[in-house]
Amino acid sequence: MNVEKTAAIFLGCSLFAASSGITSAYLKSEPRILSNRVSAGSVYVKLTEPAWDPQKAQDMHPSDAVPKNPTATNTGKSDAWIFLHLSVPVKRISVVDPESRRKLDPSDQELFSFTANGAWELVSQKPAGGTVEYVYGYRELVAPSETTVPLFDEVVLVNYLEGEIGREEELHLTIRAEAIQDHVCPPGADLAEIYTYLPQRDIG
Repeated sequence: MNVEKTAAIFLGCSLFAASSGITSAYLKSEPRILSNRVSAGSVYVKLTEPAWDPQKAQDMHPSDAVPKNPTATNTGKSDAWIFLHLSVPVKRISVVDPESRRKLDPSDQELFSFTANGAWELVSQKPAGGTVEYVYGYRELVAPSETTVPLFDEVVLVNYLEGEIGREEELHLTIRAEAIQDHVCPPGADLAEIYTYLPQRDIG
């Protein structure tokens, strides 16, 4: 079977929280571009964040939101199904109940939350060694030179208590884009099945 695929950009994000005074955080984007071709075709995908502004991500406080809108562009020559893999860090911390405003007992908490755009379908969600791994598939084929709508428009920092995230800790919110050409899957296959046709491997 001739499968053409690209795994493109990692957008690493580091979080730093002060543990004295007013607790604040700094979210930093550190893009790394990887382009890999599996066969002699041209299925490529480019991941960008047009709204990302590092200045707006400085001095974040619990429950603060920062613009972050990952979009994928088909830079190849074939129609492609596009998937985004999102890795959200998890930490056992105490948070504030949004209704009672009281401290809750420590529990495993995703440190960032988001609301996915309806153009993307959740393919899988599972815990994996200190993170929760999400895979979203774009509901429509993406033609060459076309760009998806953002997976989401912002991420929100968890409402953690002061001191629960240490100043020296470094956390990463990573996103990976993958694409596979049309016609490699049975007609009518859903996104979850199409995703299984991608070579499953770690890229980093």
